[in-house]
Amino acid sequence: MPHDAGVVSYPPNRKAVLKQILIIRFGALGDLCLLAWSLSRFAQSQEATDCQVTLVTKAAFAPLMENVHGIDRVIALPSGGFNQLRQLAVHLRNQKFDTIVDAHNILRSHLMLMLMGKRPSAQLKKHTTARLALLGLRKSHRHLNTTMSQRFDALFDSLVANPASEYPAPLARLKIFTPGSPPPLGLAPGAQWNSKRWPEENFADIVQNICQENDTPVRIFIGPREADWFPESRLALIAAKHQQVEIIQDRPLIEVASLLAECSWVLTNDSGLLHVAEAVGTPVLAFFGPTVKQFGYFPHLPGSRVLEVELECRPCSRNGKRECHRGDLACLKRIEPDLVLETLTQMTQASESSS
Repeated sequence: MPHDAGVVSYPPNRKAVLKQILIIRFGALGDLCLLAWSLSRFAQSQEATDCQVTLVTKAAFAPLMENVHGIDRVIALPSGGFNQLRQLAVHLRNQKFDTIVDAHNILRSHLMLMLMGKRPSAQLKKHTTARLALLGLRKSHRHLNTTMSQRFDALFDSLVANPASEYPAPLARLKIFTPGSPPPLGLAPGAQWNSKRWPEENFADIVQNICQENDTPVRIFIGPREADWFPESRLALIAAKHQQVEIIQDRPLIEVASLLAECSWVLTNDSGLLHVAEAVGTPVLAFFGPTVKQFGYFPHLPGSRVLEVELECRPCSRNGKRECHRGDLACLKRIEPDLVLETLTQMTQASESSS
């Protein structure tokens, strides 16, 4: 991978005996799961044998990240303002970290490092300018050929001589098989922004079809952002009619991850749960609308698939926050439920033939 793909090293190409590594990444959920893949990869290297890895992240994500292969300790970023950040920085400054990785590269991580009186050994590159050029000018850049996983990989490749080529899913320890019971199909119909959601009535059609055709269990994962539309939706109505459908709502994040791990596939929007599912080893069928592959967040697992519609207006925002300027959300609404069912069948057949 090119040296500038996702990392700035101080000094360049630093190779050293690693004992105590501090990694700073506060959020978000999807980014942390992608970072977890790189940490799992790093944990397989010779340099990580006697090394302790400490992650600083938001308290909401700490319990999940404590289960990541390659992380030895998680320190929760306290909520609040400058004083809480300063206290944490003082606490970290008194510990002997020989390597610090700034895997976030935002103002808060810069401030924490300044308060610690430290410089990072490696720092993530954001490539914000390249993304904006793609959005505004439809001009691609070579930096957009690297995924977020590869950018995180580059942080740790700068610290090791021989990066591992094989490594486990970072949250694989949460995957527990239940003998004798068929694995459920997972549905994650939510997203941070409404413009990233495949229509809920289409999810309802999928549930209706599956429940009419066979007895496959279905799990629908509902987060806090779905509370304003799900209860009165057609999806909720269809789900209530079938005993094989289970609604997963108001559960701790680590429990949600464990339930995702039991699924055969997860049908999902471009959301944090996409990356949680893959981190526990469950492949996904993902819908991408306003966001595109060049932003680096496409699925990671070989068995995962993406459905998208090629339109001149894509991408229309960096994270899908903007409302559809066309007013019809064609990038998602043109993905028909029949195509989704056909793709799920193909994924199942491919999985069965390879096993």
